[in-house]
Amino acid sequence: MATIRDVAQLAGVSVTTVSATLNETAPVSKELRARVWEAVKQAGYHPDPIARNLRMGKSKTIGLVVPDIATPWAAHLAKTMQGALSDIGYNMLFASNDDDPEREFREIDLFLAHRVAGLVIAPTTHGENYAARLKKVVRQPAVLVDRIVPDTPFDAVTDDNFLGARLLTHHLLSLGHRDIAFLVGRPGISASFERFEGFCQTIADAGHTVRSDLVHHSIHKKHLAYNAVQQLMMLKTPPTAICCISIAQLLGTMAGLQAMGLSVPDDVSVVAFDGFHPAEGWTPSITSLTQDISTLSAKAAQMLLERIDGSYQAAPRIERVAPSLTVRTSCRHI
Repeated sequence: MATIRDVAQLAGVSVTTVSATLNETAPVSKELRARVWEAVKQAGYHPDPIARNLRMGKSKTIGLVVPDIATPWAAHLAKTMQGALSDIGYNMLFASNDDDPEREFREIDLFLAHRVAGLVIAPTTHGENYAARLKKVVRQPAVLVDRIVPDTPFDAVTDDNFLGARLLTHHLLSLGHRDIAFLVGRPGISASFERFEGFCQTIADAGHTVRSDLVHHSIHKKHLAYNAVQQLMMLKTPPTAICCISIAQLLGTMAGLQAMGLSVPDDVSVVAFDGFHPAEGWTPSITSLTQDISTLSAKAAQMLLERIDGSYQAAPRIERVAPSLTVRTSCRHI
C-alpha cells in the first residue's frame, strides 16, 4: 500500500509539501500542486479519512441513518441528501437498520467512531425510553428527517403531513365519498398521528363524521394492511374509498383487494400518501401525494451545517415541506 512518503519521492518534494497539498493547510504553488496530485495518481495513494480528520481536527463527512433502504422513499432521500451535501463540500456515509432501534443505535455509535461531523437520522422512534436513549447516544450535531422525536434537542425536517391529509381527503370528498377508510400507522410515529389528525379535521370541516369501524390502527406492515382491507370490505356497509399512509399499506391494500376479486376504482377507490413509487406503472395508477424530497434534503443539509459551524445555536427548529397532490386513475366519482 502506497504511503505519503512514496508520493513525496515520486513528486520530488518533501512529505510536508504533500501534506500541505492534500490537506490544504499551507500555500503550495500551482506547479508543485500538479506534481503532487500526479504522484498521488501514479502511486495509487489513498489517504485515511479518519486519520485526516483527527489531524485536521474536523470532518467533512455526514452519516445518514434510515430505517429501510428498500423503500423508495429512503432510496430517494439517500440520493438527494448525498447531492445536497456534496453541494456544500461534504461526503456521506449511509446505514439502514430494518426499523430496529438497537441496530440504529449501533450504527450511530459506528458513525461517531468514524468522527463524522454530524448525523441525519430518519428515526425508528420506538422502543422503551427512545428519546432519552437518542439524546444520550447522539453526541454530534444532528437533524431528524421524516419523524419528530419530542423532548430531544434536534432540529427536524418533515413533510407537512397535516396538509397532505387534507389534500387527499378533500379530493375524495369532492368525488362524493363519505365512507372513507383510513389506515393509521404504528403508534408513536409523528407522521402517522399528523396524517390521521389531518384526515379527521377535514372530514369534520366538511360536516361529516369519521366512522370508527373504518379506521384501523397500527397498520405498519404489508400483511397487516392485507388483513385490514379484507375486514373493511366485508363490513355490512364497506368503505367506498381507502386512504393508505405508507407504501407497505398500499401494497397490502392492493393485494388484499385483488385476493377478494375486487377492482380499483370500480369497487373501491384508493389514495396514498407516499407518492414516490412506481404508481404510474400500476393498473390503475394511484392518486397520491408527491413529496418534495429534494427540498427536504436541502433544508436538512443546511440546518445541519448551521449546527456544525455554530451559526445557529438557538432552540430546535421544525421545518415542514409541503407535498402536492397528483391525481391519477385510482378514484371514481360516487
